[in-house]
Amino acid sequence: MSYVLVKEKMIDSEEILKSIEEEFSFKKIKDITSGSKRDDTLIYQIIHDVKQLKKEIEAEGEMGQTEEEELIEELMSVADEKVVIIEEVIPEGLIAYGYSYHYDEGLEEIKSIFIASDESIGELRLRDIADRVLRSID
Repeated sequence: MSYVLVKEKMIDSEEILKSIEEEFSFKKIKDITSGSKRDDTLIYQIIHDVKQLKKEIEAEGEMGQTEEEELIEELMSVADEKVVIIEEVIPEGLIAYGYSYHYDEGLEEIKSIFIASDESIGELRLRDIADRVLRSID
């Protein structure tokens, strides 16, 4: 359990994790907030099921006869879209960044990162934090 400070209010990362799990159906969600050693940033690793993403792409009629590379790009794009909508369940006063960074063909998973921080740090600083987290994860 980790707490982050946002506009003089303490937020429990586990409570946000529960909200994400209730609202969305990801293969797995891991709270890695405590590993960041930051008291103003929530960080979650999201794992998507590639089979489920493929079904969603097929349902939209966008799969057709695509090359493997194009399919992977489409899967990563759909995963990015799913991560970004997590913003709907985070408290006011936070800005968020989501990014899908790894496709594992063997496990049929896509890994994404979702980071939320006090809006006072700004978008540029949030991206810098995301870059550092991505270099240190997995």
